[in-house]
Amino acid sequence: MRLRPIANRREDVRLPPHLMRLIAWGARYYRCSLGEFLAGAVPSPVREGVVAEVTRFVAPVAGFAGKLTKRQQEVLARLPAVATTVADALVATGTTAPTLAKLAEAGAVVFTSESGVREVRLTSKDERYPLTDEQIVAVDQVGAALTAAEHRVFLLHGVTGSGKTLVYLDLAERVVAAGRQVLLLLPEIALTPQLAARVRRRFDRVAVWHSGFTDGERAEQWRAVAAGRIDLVVGTRSALFAPLPAPGIIIVDEEHEQSYKQESVPRYHARDLAVVYAGQLGVPVVLGSATPSLESVHNVRAGKYHALRLKNRPLGGQLPLATVIDMRAECHAQKQAATVSRELITRLTACRAADEQAIVLLNRRGWSPVVSCKDCGQTLMCSQCDISLTFHKSAYEVRCHYCGFRGPLPKACPACQLPALGNFGIGTEQLAAALTAAVPGLRVLRVDADTVSERQGHAKLFQAFASGAADCLVGTQMVAKGLDFPRVTLVGIVAADRGLSVPEFRAAERTFQLIAQVSGRAGRGERAGTVVLQAYDTQAPAIRCALDRQWREFYDAELNLRREYGYPPYSGLVRFLWSGPDLAKVQLVAGAHGERLKQVGGSDFVLLGPNPAGLALLKGQHRWHALVKGGSRGAIQAFLDRLDAAGGVKNERGVRVAIDVDPYATS
Repeated sequence: MRLRPIANRREDVRLPPHLMRLIAWGARYYRCSLGEFLAGAVPSPVREGVVAEVTRFVAPVAGFAGKLTKRQQEVLARLPAVATTVADALVATGTTAPTLAKLAEAGAVVFTSESGVREVRLTSKDERYPLTDEQIVAVDQVGAALTAAEHRVFLLHGVTGSGKTLVYLDLAERVVAAGRQVLLLLPEIALTPQLAARVRRRFDRVAVWHSGFTDGERAEQWRAVAAGRIDLVVGTRSALFAPLPAPGIIIVDEEHEQSYKQESVPRYHARDLAVVYAGQLGVPVVLGSATPSLESVHNVRAGKYHALRLKNRPLGGQLPLATVIDMRAECHAQKQAATVSRELITRLTACRAADEQAIVLLNRRGWSPVVSCKDCGQTLMCSQCDISLTFHKSAYEVRCHYCGFRGPLPKACPACQLPALGNFGIGTEQLAAALTAAVPGLRVLRVDADTVSERQGHAKLFQAFASGAADCLVGTQMVAKGLDFPRVTLVGIVAADRGLSVPEFRAAERTFQLIAQVSGRAGRGERAGTVVLQAYDTQAPAIRCALDRQWREFYDAELNLRREYGYPPYSGLVRFLWSGPDLAKVQLVAGAHGERLKQVGGSDFVLLGPNPAGLALLKGQHRWHALVKGGSRGAIQAFLDRLDAAGGVKNERGVRVAIDVDPYATS
């Protein structure tokens, strides 16, 4: 080890001791350095001392009766009555900055300044609804833990539309009244605007925290939180590290979502780390979901978590009825490879006629995911990734959704030179076009990674849909996440069984959750909802249980499978991933490290691999991986300690090694 002198030190960046304790724990558990975890926990603009841009505003002073020159009177008359930016005021009045300064000296106008943090504001428009009996029970049980200053983990399992957010808000109100702060985690940026708006109608000092801000905004927001000027932080997984002085409760909404797991260093799981953090603080933590993770369900059954149930929608709202379409029979009836069923078209037509709205889910973007030669069978592949290129018709190009490659669609097959390339499969771009063609006058809005690339893109599209700018929202899984559109009465699910073919032990769980979640977007207002699901394997347990709301049956069967094959929550898991530009060297290093893993693990652990990863080539890097399974998470930590003592597995020239504790993806 070689020590180096400290180049500089930021006196204005101080983390609360309780947050430093969490970061130190996370670095040990997830096997990265303290510096790496700190870099992931403290935004780079804060570390670099970035200052938020300051915007100057000018406004006329009401009732001003002083003397002005004729020119100044003309400028004042053209000045907007409400505060506007100085830049806009100069355009509106056709004047200069010195003239505005003279008006200020005369007392005719006043200048104010505002930092670039648009998401931290004071608004107090109370939003209150009477709680149902189920909600009251949930609030009272968590409230008892708050009163006793007791750490307990609560799983709030409520059907879609059951009012989990109202429970969160009531609990938050109790915590803020006691002089402490609230941390509310969400899985996606897309969910933030809707929930943030509801939070602001109840609370004054709110900060919204995610990666979509400018550097200056992120830095200024961090400082506002650290200074104690914020009572409630709403944000994605990185909000877990907001420097709140005295957190009184942590709430993790949609706790089952895989986006809580970070795939780059530090590879933490925000839900799991939130439970640890709450334990260190001695405060309650609430995990909310309509489709809880198998880990959380298992912890309830083991007595580690306390279950709270919301079985009904408020005001007697009914859960949607489902119709299942077997696409094998549908294709036979239509005498072609059908994309959209006749039933879905009929329902969409009726939905539009009734001035209602629909959401249609297809978890694949682009026009078609495969471009192949109809003569020789060659498929267009990405040169840097082991994946087929996706055709995007709007730009008439092929793209790799992993490395970002883009190129024109070839006029002929690169292999046989014949002009016989064809598109196979369907993505959201093609689905939106098909629905528009099938239902006259249908206004379709598409939401996927291609349409939300700009800043605040999610919010703008969802606001447009909520305002009635479109009849149908077509999108990938982001349209399935906790969104609330009261006019949506129809949900369509296209290729619902697609996720079951993914070689992951969580594939069935993810499919069950996705179907149940998107189905819950229908009928959340006063009108009843309907779901039309299209699949080839309509009898898959994940599909049937999700539509029939047989969650207990699904969890029982899936947990039994996990126990039988030794996967979480009945085991601990760690993944090792080797990558580099030279395949032979990657294979050689992975093999040597695999022998060390085998020696350290012994007979108490199961080693799967090393072998090629599911995506064996990614961004020009060849990839091999291995999984080590142990009896528990504690056993995996002991294994990793012994591995470190034996020299560990470290990067070698041309080969990088990544260690992922409690991995979500295993292929």
